[in-house]
Amino acid sequence: MTVITGKVQALLQDSEAVKALATVDQQGWPHVIMDHSLTANDKGQLIYLELIETSQTNLNLVNSIWFKRKVAVRLSRGEEAYLIKGYPVYSIICGPVFEHYYTLARKIHPDFDLSTVWVIEPDEIIEDTYVARKSKERAEHPLVMHLDRLAK
Repeated sequence: MTVITGKVQALLQDSEAVKALATVDQQGWPHVIMDHSLTANDKGQLIYLELIETSQTNLNLVNSIWFKRKVAVRLSRGEEAYLIKGYPVYSIICGPVFEHYYTLARKIHPDFDLSTVWVIEPDEIIEDTYVARKSKERAEHPLVMHLDRLAK
């Protein structure tokens, strides 16, 4: 298990950060949403607050639990970016943890309904900046480059 800490934790808490959750449906079609509710709990797991019971994301997360499918979260702000891959491990629909997040959701917007609190166990955290991706690709494929780079 990978635990969310440090810079990634700070980015999840940042209200200005761009946060996207990617899931797949039963046929493998991707579905991506932008959602500021994505955060982390004190155990280093991702938390996603689903507001609509019948949403495609909620359905896909249920299928991800049943069929052990990964989901992905991308976080970015400015030059900083991370990709978190993991598995939904359980959903919370009642009890004190649900009530805690329900109260938070209602503070953000009084008309919000909370359907489900999803807990996602991180499996992999990858720095997803251009510089990090380019460095990784150059290390893995040193002979692939633009020909104009050789002319210098």
